[in-house]
Amino acid sequence: MLGDVCGRGAIAATTTALVRHTARAVAPLLPGPDAVVEAVNRALLNRPDSHGTGFVTLVYGQLTPTPDGLDVCLVRAGHTLPLVLGTDGTVHTVDAPGALLGITADPAVTVHRLHLSPRESLLLYTDGITEARDGSGEQFGEQRLAAALTGGAHRTAAHDVIDVLTRAVQAFTGGHDIDDDQAVLVLTAT
Repeated sequence: MLGDVCGRGAIAATTTALVRHTARAVAPLLPGPDAVVEAVNRALLNRPDSHGTGFVTLVYGQLTPTPDGLDVCLVRAGHTLPLVLGTDGTVHTVDAPGALLGITADPAVTVHRLHLSPRESLLLYTDGITEARDGSGEQFGEQRLAAALTGGAHRTAAHDVIDVLTRAVQAFTGGHDIDDDQAVLVLTAT
């Protein structure tokens, strides 16, 4: 799971804890990632007003190793679009619809299934990456993200992908302070 909460400080930390602990508690008890995400949404809707009312975005998935890679069953709830990094150096968007959590009783999440062959990767990231700004205020954006990851030389391990992306964002921002948290999760099939 990778997600982002609306807001900062103690209220955002409370929301993060609620999401994390709800998902961990219900995951072994529910049949699929959609049911887990729907339970997280219910927990957000039922929280006391004193614990905040901000929304949450996330990607939640279940992984199943196979003899020829990794099966991924995921749900996207308003979060940035996951990317698949192919062994041929291509980058493909995983278009999985789903609404923000903590807003409505039915976030309309859908399960998206994909298979990663050996050395293919799934990349999840927060909007702090794509919304990083250079000195003139321009955002890094999805096109620069895909361009930084296109090509296969850096695909030997998940940490190589993160290094390439980190360097690209740092070069773009020129060392300027970031406005938002940045998180990246790379899952590479073996």
